[in-house]
Amino acid sequence: MPSAFLSPLDPADLRRVFDPAEVPFDISDNAPDCLESVLGQARAKEALEFGLTMPDMDFHVYVAGPQRTGKTHLVTTFLNKLAADQPPPPDWVYVHNFADPDEPKALSLPPGGGKRLASQMKELVANLKITIPEIFEGEDYARRKEGMTGEFKRKRSDIFAQLDSEAREEGYVLKFEPTGIMASPMGEDGEPLPESAIRDMSDEEREKLRARSDVIQSKVTEALRAVGALEKELQEALSKMDQEMVLNAVGYLLKELRDDYQDNQAVLNYLEALQHDLITTYERFKKKEQPSLPFPVPSEEPNFREYEVNVFVDNSETKGAPVVVEHNPTYPNLFGRIERQAQFGALLTDFTLLKPGAIHQANGGYLVLPALDLLRYWLPWEGLKRALRDRQVKMEDVMEQLGYMITRTLRPQPIPLDLKVVLVGDSQLYHLLYVHDQVFPKLFKVRAQMSEHMEWDSEEVSGFISHLCQIAHKKELLPLHRGAVARLIERAAEMAGDRERLTLRLADLEDLLKESNYHAHKAGSDKLRGQDVDSAIAARRRRGSMMQERLQEAVTRGFIKVASDGEALGQVNGLAVYDLGDYAFGKPSRISASVGLGKDGVTNIDREADLSGPFHNKGVLIIAGFLRERFARFGPLTLTASLVFEQSYGMIDGDSASLAEVLALMSQLANVPLRQDLAITGSMDQHGAAQAIGGVNLKVEGFFRLCEERGLTGQQGVVIPASNLKNLMLHPDVVAAASEGKFAVYTVETVDQAMELFTGMPAGERGEDGKFPEGTLNHLAEAELERMRQVVKDLSGKDKD
Repeated sequence: MPSAFLSPLDPADLRRVFDPAEVPFDISDNAPDCLESVLGQARAKEALEFGLTMPDMDFHVYVAGPQRTGKTHLVTTFLNKLAADQPPPPDWVYVHNFADPDEPKALSLPPGGGKRLASQMKELVANLKITIPEIFEGEDYARRKEGMTGEFKRKRSDIFAQLDSEAREEGYVLKFEPTGIMASPMGEDGEPLPESAIRDMSDEEREKLRARSDVIQSKVTEALRAVGALEKELQEALSKMDQEMVLNAVGYLLKELRDDYQDNQAVLNYLEALQHDLITTYERFKKKEQPSLPFPVPSEEPNFREYEVNVFVDNSETKGAPVVVEHNPTYPNLFGRIERQAQFGALLTDFTLLKPGAIHQANGGYLVLPALDLLRYWLPWEGLKRALRDRQVKMEDVMEQLGYMITRTLRPQPIPLDLKVVLVGDSQLYHLLYVHDQVFPKLFKVRAQMSEHMEWDSEEVSGFISHLCQIAHKKELLPLHRGAVARLIERAAEMAGDRERLTLRLADLEDLLKESNYHAHKAGSDKLRGQDVDSAIAARRRRGSMMQERLQEAVTRGFIKVASDGEALGQVNGLAVYDLGDYAFGKPSRISASVGLGKDGVTNIDREADLSGPFHNKGVLIIAGFLRERFARFGPLTLTASLVFEQSYGMIDGDSASLAEVLALMSQLANVPLRQDLAITGSMDQHGAAQAIGGVNLKVEGFFRLCEERGLTGQQGVVIPASNLKNLMLHPDVVAAASEGKFAVYTVETVDQAMELFTGMPAGERGEDGKFPEGTLNHLAEAELERMRQVVKDLSGKDKD
């Protein structure tokens, strides 16, 4: 029966409707240009602007917020606009370190300078391959070399002639063999004495020969030493001549390079080292004569890789500062890699095999990283903190850091770091890092907190419409009809669970638009209409609602006991939300109470069975506090009461059943039945004030679907806290039934109002005499408690007797 104390809400209060006429176009093809922008998030944008424009390198940004709220979209959109007005950063190249090949040198060049230097070095090597061989094949070089070698030969001949003359004066003749110079005693004919003649000599004569031989040998040694010195002088002179001619021949090429880079000292130092290497290793540029062999043998030609330039970071095509989003921040992807090549069964590397990572590409700009993916492995996170702290990025072999034995590696010169890092993650992860990582708060000092919703007002709606148009245009969807836009705005409010706000879960809205586009194509429409959005929502509901339908079927078939008409003592319909992740729904449950003598107070049966969460336990304790505050002013409560969710076999949590549970208790105490055609949800405080709860729309719809299945009687409805009125965005089916008087939604501010609605009796307030008026619910409940107290007192007296 209708309540004599409260009236149901007007159907207009159950759902806020957006008038399609307020959409500034008929279809989105006729809409004004929709500039790409970030929807809502004013606070987050302010934090981003501060953190990213702050010149200090210790002010990096963490963007925190729920999933699918467009965190990465917000960051990249903001950064692209910010970076567009900034100059592109310099190029970075790695070159050979002629002093220590294992430590390649890093050079900084203006944008596009890396490719230019690489091209110049490639051209230089090509010229050297032609110029240097021409030097050593020229007539001038041959003439100068022949003159120097001829002078050497003349001096050598003079030395040997003088030696031969001195040897003959001593009676010896010299024999010049390939193995050396042999001195033999000379006969009268000027020829070496035979061995027989020497054996026939006396010992004294042989001793004299030996003495003269020692003198001759010492002179031979001196002569050979003189010839060796001449050969060394010749080689040094030839080498000096070669180097001078090489330097003279290629000097103009190096001079051109020096003139181009006269303002870059690092490049000048590299060119100086390059010149020194050229004049000491020029032999490699000479043409090698192929040996005449009976079969062809491939010869190893020098590759001159040490003269190449590894264009490590190329910003020649970069417009503005770089914005790099790395979705897979592994250590190699973030900090680069040292690649290797297999040669003759060994893995070798050099500076040309250094590959950049995202942090190199973003240097001079902005780097965006997903926080959770970054933290999946410790190496990238520790490496990032170290790089930001040291303000330089150092390339290291990841296997070496893990302690594995590896082949020869490189230690490239670190590159100075100048960039801002933006981590994107949820709020819980931010707090964990802030508390447990000592370095994190020193580096990421700015938090940009994302909101889940925005206000539903004319200014924000204009931006929302513009965003929908952007999605349709970017994803090449059908043009949006104004009816579709209006329905999407209402759907955004439904998703926000608030008639005054719109959701900012933009990814979910984008998915809904794509699904609506599918249904529009399927219907053969040339535009996306409101009914296409409804079809997409209905299809989503059908895909996810199997469990909801099975549970409702169990209720309608009588397996799960939930009443929707009549009256019952100590029994009320509560409402709960089942969240399956991609789909959530409301379900009514029977809550019952029992009361008896005792001193245990209110017992939560679900808690005793370990099926109650902490918030539900708190709600039951609040009910106990409410009973003491209302009925224990003149003496202690002497009751034992129990509360339970009937036929519930899973975990229960939350305090949204507090109003329902106190109604069941009061029904038992006052011995007054409760209406079963009503369901109720809401929490309460110890003074009996109703408090807002979550999921109110799902809960109302959950009871409505059960009543609809059994048949609407016009008496059924749901009671909610008055503070949840602003959250009502009920399904159009519920609103239509309310408009026809078949279903109702009531709001209450206190437990007393709810009791009056469920019983049709006044709750009653204490008068000046401290008593509740007779015939009221509170009077009946208090009288029952007083009776129980008196029974306990009488029993206690008998025990004493």
